[in-house]
Amino acid sequence: MSSQVVFPREGQGYRAEVQIGDVFHLVLMSTHSALGPAAAVYDVRTKKWMYRDWAEDFDDGKRKAETFAQKFYRAIGNIKEPFPELDWKKTG
Repeated sequence: MSSQVVFPREGQGYRAEVQIGDVFHLVLMSTHSALGPAAAVYDVRTKKWMYRDWAEDFDDGKRKAETFAQKFYRAIGNIKEPFPELDWKKTG
């Protein structure tokens, strides 16, 4: 009996979106690239990548992306609404 090893495909992973009013709109990603798992945060308003970092696995990538987004949220400082619970969805 042999067990088959399954490797993640490029682009496979998780994605979550955070939008609070017109001031804060980020897409958080934890995906697998050709070089391994990574975390990334994209600012939809400015159309720029704000953060990229290697991760140990998908869970580590989600944690890193969420931590960065929460720090950025606190740095803005003038948003009254609390940081929402993230709904991570599978990609790829």
